[in-house]
Amino acid sequence: MRQQNSTIRNPQSKILIGLAIGTCLVAATGLPAQPPSMERPAGGGYGAGAVGEATFQIDPETGSLIVIADEETDQQIQQVIKQLDRPVPQVLIKVLFLEVTHGDDLDLGVEASFRYGGRTREVETGEVDPNTGEPLTEEVLQFQDTLETLFGLSAANEGAFWHIVKEDFDMTVHALAKVAKLEVLSRPSILARNNETAIITLGQEVPFIRNSRVTQDGQIINTIEYEDIGIILEVTPHISTNGVVEMTVAPEISTLSGETVPVSEGIEAPVIAKRAAETSCVVPDGMTVVIGGLMEDNETEAVRKVPILGDIPWLGTAFRRTIKSKTKTELLIFLTPHVVQRTSGLEPLSIAESQKADLAGVAFTQDELDKHLEGQEKLIRRREEKVEPQKPLRRAKMWLWPAVQIFK
Repeated sequence: MRQQNSTIRNPQSKILIGLAIGTCLVAATGLPAQPPSMERPAGGGYGAGAVGEATFQIDPETGSLIVIADEETDQQIQQVIKQLDRPVPQVLIKVLFLEVTHGDDLDLGVEASFRYGGRTREVETGEVDPNTGEPLTEEVLQFQDTLETLFGLSAANEGAFWHIVKEDFDMTVHALAKVAKLEVLSRPSILARNNETAIITLGQEVPFIRNSRVTQDGQIINTIEYEDIGIILEVTPHISTNGVVEMTVAPEISTLSGETVPVSEGIEAPVIAKRAAETSCVVPDGMTVVIGGLMEDNETEAVRKVPILGDIPWLGTAFRRTIKSKTKTELLIFLTPHVVQRTSGLEPLSIAESQKADLAGVAFTQDELDKHLEGQEKLIRRREEKVEPQKPLRRAKMWLWPAVQIFK
């Protein structure tokens, strides 16, 4: 019987396919001998769709697959392995948060106090003036009746105040106009392998009190857990052969609002502003789609007034307080997948993404960039000119290119 040896090694997955006769391959690898059957059916060949026997062994140290079979069976096994042994596709998933909030508030009100019906009383022995601490020797003037309006202006600490103070009359005029503008533009992105979950977190770990208990000595013991606050992107892609990406994606942006709420005696918990979405979607390669959004117009007007008097034209302003609030919010969440079938496609994709950075090319010298990027000068190029901040809409068009028709 003629013996033939052939070896094919795939550097991607370290698969070793060998063709040998029984003990020859066993002696070379040290694996247990399991020689295949080399008998062929009458006629000298196998029928259509039929193959001979084969023995498979796996070397866990090298990640190699060893096949022992006859020549015809080995050829068919090689074809199957070549179909299976392909690079795992990857996908770069980009998520864009675009939020614009405009607010216009007005607070206008008047409070007044009028005292009348005054009377006097005799000074008691040893009574002193509460303001000066000096002994009182004359009669004390008292006011028996008071007419006043209260609309909560004493708690206001912003705006313009006009105080009029007389002997028996006080008046406070308060006016505040507030215009707010919030623009949030954030684009986290991450490269993930097919059918594997990828997570990117940019932010802080903030402690939160989850449980409190009081000991017998009266001490309070709190149980603290840490949560991630910032930009979080979690995605699990499933790439089909035609480039369509089915993915489960959960983007989130959360920040500390600066406000707190009491949860128990002496303990306050921070309030977190959160924008998040969690969905499963199917998106073609390179297409930008909207996976969530919010359009909100909120207008409120609260009037606190004295009945009847507050309804008098012009004069009624002195007997009421008006608070107006108008807010318009637009929030859109975009998603764009870019499929990379082979590792050779990573370089042009990396260059295209890194060249969108404005500040990195100005903040560092070319020597620093070359040193840390190992000579990949194409990724980030040194810029001498000063970079002016771009408006969020222009930056969104650049990040979502070529899907700029969305904002036309």
